[in-house]
Amino acid sequence: MIRLVGAAMIILGAGSFGVAKTAQFYRQQRQLRAFLNALEILQCELDYTLYPLPKLCRITAERCERVCADFLRRYADSLDGGACRSAAAREALIAVKCVLPPDACIAVLELFSALGRYDLEGETNLLKLTQYRLKAALERGETEKRPMVKGYAVLGLCTGAAVAILLV
Repeated sequence: MIRLVGAAMIILGAGSFGVAKTAQFYRQQRQLRAFLNALEILQCELDYTLYPLPKLCRITAERCERVCADFLRRYADSLDGGACRSAAAREALIAVKCVLPPDACIAVLELFSALGRYDLEGETNLLKLTQYRLKAALERGETEKRPMVKGYAVLGLCTGAAVAILLV
């Protein structure tokens, strides 16, 4: 009986690693889509309003999903607190615990470090460039990782089953 319980625990433990990797992939893709949506909203607000950057971020945060909304609110609060743009963006990104790919994190940090420094045309170009980089990261994840995602969960369960068979 104890061996069976131990075998079940090994299978579940090994399987949970694969399931966690799968969940991280889906969370990453969801956050990339949320940031793309937030950038579209920010672009619209930027084009049609003349609000200062913190207020612009708060307005955008009201219409975004949770991670992006938290990021934009923290970023706006840091700017109101007197922090520089790059430090505010870095602190906000760390605080919300984004699981974006490294190249997407760099793109977001570069955007929010430079946002508010250029004229409207420069800001628009910067937003479009960042959207392009985030879309590229999203497509790369879809083509490279999607085929392996379900394999992670299966591999974890099979590894756990193999170890359990060897031990029992």
